[in-house]
Amino acid sequence: MHRFARTTSRLIAGIAVASIVATACAGQPGGGPEPAASAETPQKGGRIIEGSFADIKTLNPMLTNDVPSSNVTGRIYEPLYLPDPKTGEVKPNLGKWTISSDGLTYNWEIDANASWSDGKPITGEDYLTDVKAIARSKATVRKSNYELIEGFNDYCVGPATCKGTATAISGIQVDKSNPKKFSVKFTKAFCPALVNAFGTTAGPLPTHIFGKYTVDNDPTKNIDAAPENTAPTVASGPFKFKEWRKGDQVILERNDTYWKGPAFADQYIFKVVADSTVLAAQLKTGEINYGTIEAKDFDDIARQENLKISEYQNLGYTYIGWNTKSAGAPALADKRVRQALAYGLDMDLVVKQILFGHGTKMVQHHPPVSWAAPDPKTLNQYPLDKAKAEDLIKQAGYAKGSDGFYAKEGKTLEFSIVANSGNKVRETLLQVATEQYKGIGVKVNPKLEAFETMVDKLTNGNQEIQGWIIGWSLGIEPDPYGIWHSSQIPDPAKKTTGFNFGAFTAPGFDKAMEDGRSPANGDCSQAARKKNYETFNKTLNDEQPYNFGFSDNRIAVTPKSMRNFDPGPFSTYWNIEKWWFKQ
Repeated sequence: MHRFARTTSRLIAGIAVASIVATACAGQPGGGPEPAASAETPQKGGRIIEGSFADIKTLNPMLTNDVPSSNVTGRIYEPLYLPDPKTGEVKPNLGKWTISSDGLTYNWEIDANASWSDGKPITGEDYLTDVKAIARSKATVRKSNYELIEGFNDYCVGPATCKGTATAISGIQVDKSNPKKFSVKFTKAFCPALVNAFGTTAGPLPTHIFGKYTVDNDPTKNIDAAPENTAPTVASGPFKFKEWRKGDQVILERNDTYWKGPAFADQYIFKVVADSTVLAAQLKTGEINYGTIEAKDFDDIARQENLKISEYQNLGYTYIGWNTKSAGAPALADKRVRQALAYGLDMDLVVKQILFGHGTKMVQHHPPVSWAAPDPKTLNQYPLDKAKAEDLIKQAGYAKGSDGFYAKEGKTLEFSIVANSGNKVRETLLQVATEQYKGIGVKVNPKLEAFETMVDKLTNGNQEIQGWIIGWSLGIEPDPYGIWHSSQIPDPAKKTTGFNFGAFTAPGFDKAMEDGRSPANGDCSQAARKKNYETFNKTLNDEQPYNFGFSDNRIAVTPKSMRNFDPGPFSTYWNIEKWWFKQ
C-alpha cells in the first residue's frame, strides 16, 4: 500500500517478513500480538484525540492516497490481517487464509462473529464488492494491486490493460453454502499478493451500502461520488462515523457491536492543527493526547512530566522529487543535473541540524531497515561536493553567468520546488535546498502549498510542479511497482492518476520491478526478490529521480495515563480498541 505522508514522522516504508508465504499458509486465528499483561483493570471512557497537520480527503479506504485519510478509515473499516507492530509478520485478523500448493489461489474465511455495526454479517461478497469498486473507479490508484487476479483486467476500466467487457471477476468466488468463505485466484505468481491484494485498502466493503454503485453490466458506473465516501453509515472496525467538520476534526464514536469487543475509549477524534508547533503545544495542554512530533520539539516534550515519548525507526523517507518530463524545467531530464543536485545539498548536515540526529540519510528507495534495501557499500552516498556538482552541470552544457547562475541557450538553470505548508521540517529543508543550490549556480523558486492541494496535483500529473518535497508511506510490503513502474505515470490527457508523477523511466527498470513481484519461475523467496530490488535501487541511486533525503525517526507522544499504547515500525493502531486512560 502506497500513501503520501503528510508529516515526516508518518512514513511507513514497505517491508515484509522473511517467509511471508509460509506465514500465510500457516496462519492461525488471532488479532496480532498482545502487549505485556498488566495488573491494572482497564477503565472505559475518555477520548483518543489525535493531532494532524492536515485534514482527511476521504473516508473510503479504497480511495485513500494519504496518511490522514488512511489513519481514520482504518478505525472504521477492519482489515483482513494485521502486521505485528515490531516485526511486520502478517497475522490473521478479520479473516484467516490458506494458499494452494501452486501458490496461485488464496482461500479465506472471515470470522464467524464478524458483522457490520448494523448487525449484518461481513462476508466474502463484501470483499468482492471492494475489488469491483476498485476495478471500476476512476479515482483510485490501487488497480495495480489486483491486475493479476484472474478476470480483473476484463472487468476493470481506466488503464490500458483494462477492457471493461466482463460482467464479473472470474477469479473471485464466494462460497454459496458459506458466504464467510471466498477464494481469489491469480493468473501467475504474485509475491506481494497477501499484503497488496488483501490489505487495508482491500478489506471488505459493505455490499448492502456500496454494491449499488458498481453495476456489472455498465462499466461507466462507479463508487467515486458515493455520499458514503465522506459519511459512512456502517463500520466493521472499533469506531463508527459520527461527524466530519472539514478543516477541523473528524469524530468517531465507539462501535458497541465490534466483533472483538467494544473499545475502551468512547471516541476517536482526528483533530486538524495548524503546524508542528501547535501540535506540540496542544500535547502539553492535553487538547490532544496522541501525536507525532518533529525532532525540534523532542527536548521540550521530554521535559513534560505528564507525557511519554515512544521513538522508533521510521520505515519511510522524506525526499525532493524531480519532474523528469517537465517542459518548464527541461534540465531535470538530464541525469547529470540530477546527480549535481545530490552532490550540491548537504543531507548529512540536514539530518544533524534539522532532525537533531533523529534520522538517517537516504540514497535509495528502500529504507535501511527493510530486507529489500541494498548493501550501502554498493551505492553512491553523494557526500557534499560542490566542485563535482558544478562539473556535472558544465558537462550538461551549462555555463555560469555573471549573476552566479548557470545557463544554456540563454535560459537560466532554474526550477520551482514546492513543499507543504505547516510542516516545519519540510519548510526548513526547502529553505536549505534553495540556499545551497544557489551555491552551485542553480536557481530555485521556493513555494508552499496546502498538503491536500499538493497531493491532488501530483497524483493527477499537474505539470506546473517541477520539484517537490513530500514523503512516502508504503505499507508492509516492499513492492515498489505502484510508485515507480512506467504504467503508474499519471496522464492528465487521459485523466488517469498514478504515483510515478516524476514520469521516471530507465532501461531495465520496469523489468526489475516486474520480476520482483511476479517472477517467471515463481520464486517468491526473499533472496530472489532482493536481487531484483538491488537492481532497482542501484538504478535509482545512479539516476537520482529523487534526492532521496532522509528517513526520520517516528516520535510518538501520549500522556503517561494512556495504557496499552504499544506501537512499532509496522503498526501504531493495531490494538487501538484496547487503549485506555487511567483516571
